[in-house]
Amino acid sequence: MNEILKGPVKKSISGVNNEIVIFFHGYGADGNDLISLSDAFSKILPNAVFYSPNAPQKCEMGGMGYQWFPIKQKNDGSLDLNAKNDILNSVKLINRYIDEIELDTGISTKNFILIGFSQGTMMILETLLSREKKISAVVGFSGGFLNVTNKISKLNLDTPILLIHGDDDNVVPMEMTKMACKNLNNLGYFVNTYFSKGLGHGISLDGLSETTKFLKKLTIPV
Repeated sequence: MNEILKGPVKKSISGVNNEIVIFFHGYGADGNDLISLSDAFSKILPNAVFYSPNAPQKCEMGGMGYQWFPIKQKNDGSLDLNAKNDILNSVKLINRYIDEIELDTGISTKNFILIGFSQGTMMILETLLSREKKISAVVGFSGGFLNVTNKISKLNLDTPILLIHGDDDNVVPMEMTKMACKNLNNLGYFVNTYFSKGLGHGISLDGLSETTKFLKKLTIPV
């Protein structure tokens, strides 16, 4: 297991650095898979530096890319997402990665935005709940909420959350986002949701547009 997260970084288009956006890829992908999304957000976040780390484990299924935690197939063909120890270890590594970026850049984590896809969405929600330091916002595409974090910090209860899902997703059903919203609300978090019509397991232009509108509402440091 790689205990140090690494991946591509894209500089701010303004040359001024006072905000950080970190992308978290899905199962079997890598940091290069999402770094191009910086093009969609850099115009409204011109002072943001974009990071996109690889997950810590080589993917067990398919032999390509990386995984934040293993996904195993049960005898009945369904997927087993019960990998609590691996998830908590990845959360620990992500928190360490965030803290290292804060230390290296001098930018407070209150100016960090976390964006995930699929398994990456599951990880950033767990990370948000575990953080003992403020995070600016969280955006998750095509994911869910596994709720395995042992000790939930209440520091980020008011952190804006946007969860986006395709209504034709047969990999991670959109019901997982609906359930995530319900469970996070029960824990005291407020969650915005958006469902892309006819979209399978992916990110659509309307989903990106909704994310842009969501991010514009944030107080962006100058």
